[in-house]
Amino acid sequence: MDELELLKKDWNKESDDFKEYSDNEIYNMIKNKSVSITKTLLLIGAIEVMLWTLYGYLDEQFPYIRITMFLVFAGLIVFLFRKMKTGQNSITLMKSILNLRMLILGYACISLLLAIVDSIIHFDHNTRDFMAGSRDGWNSSHNTTALPTNPDTMMPGTVNYIIFGICVLIGFYILYKIYKRTYGKILQDLRKNYKELSLQEGKAI
Repeated sequence: MDELELLKKDWNKESDDFKEYSDNEIYNMIKNKSVSITKTLLLIGAIEVMLWTLYGYLDEQFPYIRITMFLVFAGLIVFLFRKMKTGQNSITLMKSILNLRMLILGYACISLLLAIVDSIIHFDHNTRDFMAGSRDGWNSSHNTTALPTNPDTMMPGTVNYIIFGICVLIGFYILYKIYKRTYGKILQDLRKNYKELSLQEGKAI
């Protein structure tokens, strides 16, 4: 349980030993939590781009666009991270949190959109790869000396496209759930921090 949650727990207690927290202490708690979230965000982003790079290596297509996008994303996060650490008041921190939330949302949406566009553009090629891989998997279990199937020799039919399309949709659903559990959780935490700061500013006014 973090300091803010402990603070809320104290607020709900009716006892004489209630600890008084100054506005500055509350601000520092939220600030430290936001900085910690930003560090976690950088780590998640780095792991994600490593996985996409591995996928590109296996697919023999280096993800230049994703790497470039991540470098820009990471650079902006570092900039906001430094602003959070050096921020001297709640308003500055609130602006940084809002900008970070918009950055995360934009990055996640663009990343998913890139995956969808890439799948549409290379749908026919990927279907052939899928069929060749399925045939090789079947052959290897029955004939260990079978040569790899050339995807270009495969002739997909309507059923093949439908089956592969269903597999792609399932893959996108899993990817969406992963993004929701990672970036979505970070967005929720930042929103909570922003609300706490808003309440603090409202009391100050």
